[in-house]
Amino acid sequence: MSQPLISVIINNYNYGRFLTDAIESALAQTYPHKEIIVVDDGSTDHSREVLCQYEGRVQLVLKENGGQASAFHAGFEAAQGEVICFLDSDDYWAPQLLERVA
Repeated sequence: MSQPLISVIINNYNYGRFLTDAIESALAQTYPHKEIIVVDDGSTDHSREVLCQYEGRVQLVLKENGGQASAFHAGFEAAQGEVICFLDSDDYWAPQLLERVA
């Protein structure tokens, strides 16, 4: 049985102080078939500087502020996975979460 690609979509607006923990928890997932997409919805804090540290490790979608629903939509459009999981930028996951989802 093949393992599905899981797309993790992290939406962010001005939560730069939490963003590293959210991204690191997504990257630390023990499930190997994943892509991580971070959508920044026009943040005016230091979020974009935080995101620059993850270039090449996550897919970045930078957009003008349009609200949480538009950020989810932008992430969904960028996703390639068969399964979509949403992670808020002020939250984090235990390392086995995606294994359990799969």
